[in-house]
Amino acid sequence: MHLVTPESMREMDRRTVEHVGLPSILLMERAARGALSSLLEHFNPEPGARIGVLCGMGNNGGDGVALATMLHHRGFHPILVLMGTPERFSPEAQSYHRVAESLISDRHQLNGLDAAGVRHVLTSLPPCALWCDALLGTGLDRPVEGRFAAAVRFLNDQPAPVFALDTPSGIDGRTGQVLGVCTHADATATFGFTKIGQILDPAREHSGTLYPIDIGIPESVRDEVGVDAFALDDAWLTGKVPARPPHAHKGAVGKVALIGGRAPTTGALTLAARGALLGGAGLLYMGTDLEGVRRAQNSPELMPRTIFDAEGSLDARALGEVLEKADTLVVGPGLGTDAAARQILHHCLSAAPRPTVLDADALTLLATDPELLQAARDLAARAPLVLTPHPGELARLLNISIEEALSDTVGHARALLEVVPAVVVHKSAATVVAAPAHPPGINRTGNAGMATGGMGDVLSGIIAASLNDHLDAPWTAAAIAVCVHGLAGDRACRRHGMRGTTASTLLDELGAIWRRFE
Repeated sequence: MHLVTPESMREMDRRTVEHVGLPSILLMERAARGALSSLLEHFNPEPGARIGVLCGMGNNGGDGVALATMLHHRGFHPILVLMGTPERFSPEAQSYHRVAESLISDRHQLNGLDAAGVRHVLTSLPPCALWCDALLGTGLDRPVEGRFAAAVRFLNDQPAPVFALDTPSGIDGRTGQVLGVCTHADATATFGFTKIGQILDPAREHSGTLYPIDIGIPESVRDEVGVDAFALDDAWLTGKVPARPPHAHKGAVGKVALIGGRAPTTGALTLAARGALLGGAGLLYMGTDLEGVRRAQNSPELMPRTIFDAEGSLDARALGEVLEKADTLVVGPGLGTDAAARQILHHCLSAAPRPTVLDADALTLLATDPELLQAARDLAARAPLVLTPHPGELARLLNISIEEALSDTVGHARALLEVVPAVVVHKSAATVVAAPAHPPGINRTGNAGMATGGMGDVLSGIIAASLNDHLDAPWTAAAIAVCVHGLAGDRACRRHGMRGTTASTLLDELGAIWRRFE
């Protein structure tokens, strides 16, 4: 699925009208017809049902007026409510309003009323089986206040479901944030292309089921303007997992070395290693401490080695020998942040370049040590490098608050690219995969049951294995891993429930996901 910002969508609309010559009233008609089809599919209202359509005075309101006339033609009883006078509409919307005046008897104008007046009129209307939100659309760039906030709160107070046109009013179509107050919709018909913000939190919760409506934007216009992101889901993943050659052997399908897992967090590296193994790696090497070695011996596929001498100091030679065996590398899960951890990370970043995943403690070290950060930049110039921060780690790397990191997950993932030009996997409810000169991917797989320890460690291992299949396309490798990880989490949740989903139960489902897409 292609994703765009509201700004890009407006530019596509403009070029379609001005350069291609498609009349804007035709775009409005296609939007309204698509919305009608989605409304009927999702809500299946009874014949003759009363349906409220609450319209602002921009193009979104014009779409609402067009929808109201079509509802009348289909035998429903629309109640058309305008927040202002029809003279404020665009010429296209005015054309539909003239039709509405002749067809729809139940019309109301709220022009000149303050918030209390808007509330009074709306609450005096007869009950509706469904309300349509055509108040503000995707062009909003400031908090919803006053009379429009009163209208939004009215919609949210209704026992009837709500259907949003283009986007729930009050949602930032770029970041997914709520601008003051927003409509909580049961379904949304989004026109042209899905907006980035609609699949990010918290907008995802307020948008309900999304129905993208084709309004006739030509592919040539889409390509000229460019899409701003991709949705990572089943459809995107189809055809992207390469078949394993019949002559493959364990040394040819990827050797992964994992560094970390020091006591007391030995389990983190073991989970990462299992992620790499079930992600398709042929051989797994581990560089850890004695406790990590003992823990890894419970997993017979792993080949652990201590990288510390008898005095507990780093054995650089042992670490080097582990690194020499690897095609790809994972550093960070259970590594720690002490002086020894800094030595280990510096050694890994300065060794012969190979595709590398930095996770967990490795990211904390980058945020606190300029020398390590520069070493990461240098490695990114020589080999694929993937950083996998959660919001706290990304906040430390950018020197911002966690709240700020979550306020624009796509924008701040891109901001981290300015610090280290690598692939950035910003882990959140809708994980973002960003890379220089590439539209980001936003993950639509996964669920809240995955909010448990060890999930990120598993993901780092899957990414490392995926890098072996896509050495020349690290963004694709990371995006595949993120999508598969979420799908396995969905399968684990269906089997065990939200509270029974763990990193280990997710690992048990990976094989079934790969089988679907190989």
